[in-house]
Amino acid sequence: MELDLKFVNPVVKTLMSVFTTMIQLEPVAGDMRVKSDDIASGDVTGILKMDGDTAKGSVSISFTKPVVIDLVKRMLHMDIQEIDEIARDLAGEMANIVVGGAKNLLEEQGYKIDMSLPEVFEGEGHQIKHYFDGETVEIPFKLDSGDFYIEVNFVEPV
Repeated sequence: MELDLKFVNPVVKTLMSVFTTMIQLEPVAGDMRVKSDDIASGDVTGILKMDGDTAKGSVSISFTKPVVIDLVKRMLHMDIQEIDEIARDLAGEMANIVVGGAKNLLEEQGYKIDMSLPEVFEGEGHQIKHYFDGETVEIPFKLDSGDFYIEVNFVEPV
């Protein structure tokens, strides 16, 4: 079963808006691909579950170390060198903001979806466990400081 872009597009649209308005950065999106494993491409990941009667899924944002450190510096004006509690909190909050915006766009399309609080995982090669058995797609994004990745996994109950 192929993931419908109607679930991917609101995530990408919100992510681009958040980065350009809140951080004054314009990420460059790479090619979307179907993920065949659950290994994170980044070093710290925020993930949220979205659950509704007409659609269920999860969205994660996985930042490489250089990107999350750059975002902490830009957004919080703090100089950190490692992924610490502040970087983990920022990864979770960025996922929360992006998923919240995507949820609003999906609701405009008629979907009623509740979202969970973000969970954050870190470490090289950590697992991203999506909550449902749908197909997972990953989209890489590039910034001057490095790369980050979103994963979208949705299913529509039959």
